[in-house]
Amino acid sequence: KRAAKIKELLDEAEEVHITSPGGTDLRIGLKGRVAKKDDGDFSAPGSGGNLPCGEVFISPELGGGEGSLVFDGSLSTVGGVIVLEEPVKCRVEGGFVKSIEGGDGAKVLEGSLRRGEEMAEELFREGRLPKETMQEYRRNARHLGELGIGLNPKAEIVGNMLEDEKAFRTCHIAIGSNYDNDAPALIHLDGLIKEPTLVLFLEGGEERTLMDSGELRI
Repeated sequence: KRAAKIKELLDEAEEVHITSPGGTDLRIGLKGRVAKKDDGDFSAPGSGGNLPCGEVFISPELGGGEGSLVFDGSLSTVGGVIVLEEPVKCRVEGGFVKSIEGGDGAKVLEGSLRRGEEMAEELFREGRLPKETMQEYRRNARHLGELGIGLNPKAEIVGNMLEDEKAFRTCHIAIGSNYDNDAPALIHLDGLIKEPTLVLFLEGGEERTLMDSGELRI
């Protein structure tokens, strides 16, 4: 199955280089990470997922992200999902979002990341989080938490992230908590990149193009 093959390649990859017509030019480290697949097969005991199905996703290496990240599909915020009218550009250094620009969507995203930081501070003030944990949650509100690849040809970008992130010809990056629980945060905000190209760098230097301008090469 395609999802299984993509998972296998992501598991082998040490780095992925993502580019897009919208201006994304981002390198993400994947060394030591294991991908997960949501292919709609929930037959195994204890398995589950969300519907519609159709994505493979992985947590970036801690601190492993450098370059420009441009969201041009939809974007989840603390107030809900917005379909972007103009792109939102993020500068990523050392795995963290350092700056955001681009119209109303950028303001909403910046506000959402700030809210993620504030929520950690509020819990600390209320005595519900120790200081070190608060600092970790606050810091990771701007950390890259996920790379996902949409595999459902029937899914469309409609402003419902459970469907949007499955859309064919897209990948998504989340800012905030990751799936390996070693970069916890109180938010996990997905943003879509349309028509991306993803080149994987495998152990030993081999390169594999996973997606080319939105077309899967697997």
